[in-house]
Amino acid sequence: MKVKVIRKGEVEIVRVDGAIKSGDEYTLAEIIENHIKPNCAPKFILDLKKVPFANSAALGIFVNVYKHVDSLNGRVVFAHLNAEVTRIMEITRLSSIFEIFRNAEEALESFNF
Repeated sequence: MKVKVIRKGEVEIVRVDGAIKSGDEYTLAEIIENHIKPNCAPKFILDLKKVPFANSAALGIFVNVYKHVDSLNGRVVFAHLNAEVTRIMEITRLSSIFEIFRNAEEALESFNF
């Protein structure tokens, strides 16, 4: 798994490349946490376009990151979920909690309200 973070205005786009499997989820969480600035409501897009698979621990990390960002009055959204990851989000009902966009561009536009 590779992770690249790109800043667009006030929004951090976290682009993940590769399956999120055993051990990777903690690396991903650490990268996201390192981009949370003090006294600032964080804004993240998790772009999963190149993620063919995410294990259950990754879903737990997504929930933890979501809760932490939400507690700081920030926002985290998801983009580019493939069919497998979308199915997992639906089965676990996380799709009713997380904001999911077709692509990063739509997700970015959602921050410009």
